[in-house]
Amino acid sequence: MIKIAAVIAIVLVVGAIYFTVASSRRSLDAETLCPTTADSVTVLLVDVTDPMNTAQRQDFANQLTKLKNSIPRYGKLIVAKVDATGDKLLAPVITRCNPGTAEDVSSATGDPAAVQKQWEEGFDAPLTQAFERLSAASGAEQSPILESIQSVALTELQRPGLEKTPRRLIVASDLLQNTGDVSFYRNLPEPRAFTESPGFRRLRTDLRGVEVELWMLERSDAASTQPRALADLWERIIDADGGEVRRIYNVSG
Repeated sequence: MIKIAAVIAIVLVVGAIYFTVASSRRSLDAETLCPTTADSVTVLLVDVTDPMNTAQRQDFANQLTKLKNSIPRYGKLIVAKVDATGDKLLAPVITRCNPGTAEDVSSATGDPAAVQKQWEEGFDAPLTQAFERLSAASGAEQSPILESIQSVALTELQRPGLEKTPRRLIVASDLLQNTGDVSFYRNLPEPRAFTESPGFRRLRTDLRGVEVELWMLERSDAASTQPRALADLWERIIDADGGEVRRIYNVSG
């Protein structure tokens, strides 16, 4: 009886381990490596109009690497580029989810080497290549930043079912909105007046529940075009959209 009980106990333990491992595995999309429902959603919106100097390029690269490494296992990172939105919304430059690294599994519960390879080839390398392409100046005459924020909010951050999912928006830009309708080049508006204007009402969006970071890329004429009032204006804009600015970072250089 003792031997039978021991065998039964072993079977139960092995079964429990198998069930735990099997239930923790998640089916991932072959290209994006995303599960059906990501554990978090981060959108990086990049607007590089003018060339960056050497210090800026290095600091920008550092911040991008930190961002990539901050995405938790099964968290989604969407990278988009500021662009005009007319009859269609922005399409992501790349979407990837962190499948985990060798540190997330053990030989008893999985294959650490295979998981690490998947992270390096399917997550790390494609994102690094996308970041390198986005770091180059676009030379665009317009910077529809508000339109682009509205677009990614609608397509990525406010999808039904994401209400309880941690969401983050990072805008890497000189923050100088510049379109025919709204331009911060010509005259920096007073924050309250701007967020109550008809122009803003057309561009506002829903950022409730979204944490926002602003990475300000300084221009050579920053003293005149990017005063402290610019950051204050953007904090007011994000607040009016229901979001929360958690960090404003001035890229070095």
